[in-house]
Formats: sequence, structure tokens, C-alpha cells
Amino acid sequence: MRLHTIIIIIGTFISYHCIAQNATKDSTVNKNAKNIYLELGGNGIAVSVNYDFRFTKSQKGLGMRVGGMFLGGSEGGFFALPIGLNYLIGKAPNYFETGLGYTYASEAGNFSSGEKISLLVPSVAYRYQPLKNGVTFRAGFDPLIGLTEPGWITWFGLSVGYKF
Repeated sequence: MRLHTIIIIIGTFISYHCIAQNATKDSTVNKNAKNIYLELGGNGIAVSVNYDFRFTKSQKGLGMRVGGMFLGGSEGGFFALPIGLNYLIGKAPNYFETGLGYTYASEAGNFSSGEKISLLVPSVAYRYQPLKNGVTFRAGFDPLIGLTEPGWITWFGLSVGYKF
């Protein structure tokens, strides 16, 4: 899958989310939860920045995450684009999260001949997300299942972020 195709897909999901917004009073209970967070491990493989939102005006239920990771070095770099759906069950501020993600990773700057990796990433996690704005936390089991090279790796993720 080419990089510009992935960017178009991510842009479509983000624009869908923006168009679906409704101008209502700012209520902590009557708006969809949005998070931005830093994740160690998880779908982003190493250290990634992610944006997570609910599809409905709720603090739980079906949502989506989109992120990015870049690791640079003297020999070049490596980037990953994690994207996925998740579902939150529970009562604020404690939630059980389950989801399914896809991560595309490649050597940075070498899209045509560099190593490319496609991963399927199911997840189960605990998420702390306050009802009002505030600091969020996530700890989960996120095994990496290789699509380009069959096999899987036991993987975990830790996230710290902010809900707005």
C-alpha cells in the first residue's frame, strides 16, 4: 500500500469526524470524548502520538484512533502509521477497551525499495478516562500479527494523554 493511499484514508476518516460535529452547548456528558496521547509500545510499535475519538456523543462506545511514529537515526529512519477501531465498556472513569487495529510501517525516505511491514493489532486494555477533561491512562495487551511475514509477537502498550 502506498503512503499517499494511507494518508487519503486517514484524511477521509478525520474529515468524516469533523463534518459529523454538531454545534451544541459544551456539556461534559453530552459530547463525544476526544483524546490525544503518547503511547509506548501498542499499535505504534515504539513511541507514537495518537488521536482517539468516539463516533457518538458519548464517553464510551465505538471509537477510532489514528497515530504516527517516527524513529530517526544516522542510517535513516523508520515510521509507522497505526489506525484502528476500539470499543469502550464500563462506567467513568474506568473502562474496558477492546479493539482491532492496522499498522503500516516502513523505512523513512525509502518507500519504493525499503522494508515494509503490515501488522494486524487486536487489543484488550484498561483505560482510565475521566468524565470531564483531564489526564488519561491506558495499559493493554496488543499482540502484533504479521501480515507481510506470518507470525506474531506478544506486545503491550502504555499510554498517557489528555481528554478534551
